[in-house]
Amino acid sequence: MQYGIVGTPFVDVLRMSRRGFLQLSSAAAAGTLLAACAPVAVDEMTDSEASAQPAPIETDVTVWHQDWDGMNRILAWATETFAEVEPGVTINTQPIGYSDLLAKLLPSIATGNEGDVNYLYTDWVVATDISQIFLEITELAGGRRALEERFFPAAFTAVDAPEGKVFYYPYISGLSDCVLVLNTEHFAAEGADWEQWDDLGVVIEDCKRVTKIDSSGQMTHASWTIKGMMYYYIQTLMYQLGGSPYDQETATFTYNSEEGVAALQFMHDIVHEHRLFDWDFIDNIWQDIANGILSMEGMGSWTYSVIVNQYDLPVEAVVMPSLPDARERALVPSPIGSWALSRRLADDSDKLDAAISFIDMIMSVEGQLQAMEFYSGSLMSPMVYADPRIEETKFGVVSKKCALGVWPVARYAGHHVANPAPAAREVERALTNEIGVEEALANIDAQMQELEDTALERLGRNV
Repeated sequence: MQYGIVGTPFVDVLRMSRRGFLQLSSAAAAGTLLAACAPVAVDEMTDSEASAQPAPIETDVTVWHQDWDGMNRILAWATETFAEVEPGVTINTQPIGYSDLLAKLLPSIATGNEGDVNYLYTDWVVATDISQIFLEITELAGGRRALEERFFPAAFTAVDAPEGKVFYYPYISGLSDCVLVLNTEHFAAEGADWEQWDDLGVVIEDCKRVTKIDSSGQMTHASWTIKGMMYYYIQTLMYQLGGSPYDQETATFTYNSEEGVAALQFMHDIVHEHRLFDWDFIDNIWQDIANGILSMEGMGSWTYSVIVNQYDLPVEAVVMPSLPDARERALVPSPIGSWALSRRLADDSDKLDAAISFIDMIMSVEGQLQAMEFYSGSLMSPMVYADPRIEETKFGVVSKKCALGVWPVARYAGHHVANPAPAAREVERALTNEIGVEEALANIDAQMQELEDTALERLGRNV
């Protein structure tokens, strides 16, 4: 027998009505449901109890999802399990590559040809009116409070939405720029203890011991590269210094500020003052880690499983410490992989019931434990981390430590720019000394503001 929410058999859970199932989900998330409360098995029901059960659903549900090995394995399991309890529902999964899915999703929604259930990343829809893109799920899932008990509350701040309304189920995040992944042998050999990293000053001092530069001044071993950390990390540093990259009240970008200068200068010093890596020496992060000439990167907890699976190296993941003079503890995670429902489902109750039940199977504890066998990024439900079985999965311990270290202090800027590539490019130009720090920040403000103003005009919003 397979189990879902706090020990409740899936067969029993999915025979409930949609409302009963979602109420059960919310109760479990709040920690108020015990395994002993599992519904009575069907073969033990009285005639009156059996007659009260909803009629079997006969429908089909199309699921658009990103085509990667982990997701394909999760959906294969979910589809097979779902068929056992809802044999009248046909689940048609359609794997689509990341770039193709990004390019296809919004145009398909505009013409009404998207999937019934759709996988997306939150940054894909920050420049849209999400209420016109996906079906609102707030009341379907028992209300905003129930959703914030079931998922990390910060997840619902990744996209601007009407007050208190929710339009997506947060699922996974790589926690880019929020987690350091390091080769433990390299740091241990120099007497560095990553378990004692209580601020970034300590991190830098230990990294200096790991970096190797020969007598001619050429780097032969790099300790920490911030390549791949060009956008979210500067926001994190600004928040920690008491600033903000974006003012939501005035809808203006404020990178070119005292806090912005200090943040970008800190990143610049990692390269040029502390010389923890040289820009040209580190050419390919993955290959340089595999070759043993790079000891640490900060691209997120998801990279832990990539390194372990591909290179079988002794690595550890550490939640990013704060600046020594930080005014607050804050981290800016990467966009969140999420599930959303087509607005068409509002007119088809059977298909809606089936779609929600299928999503809830994916997001059940059992479903999420499947992900921990190959993925070390963050799951978005505290429920799964409260289950002791998380410790038995391949990457569950790492995922739990990182998720619980990041989400309570997570911040999202709240702007409406879907593509921050211009900002990342200006940060890189400053770090390579192509332009100065303040010029880079002024360019970021100008470029991002133009994109923001265009988005707000398209949305018909006046600040």
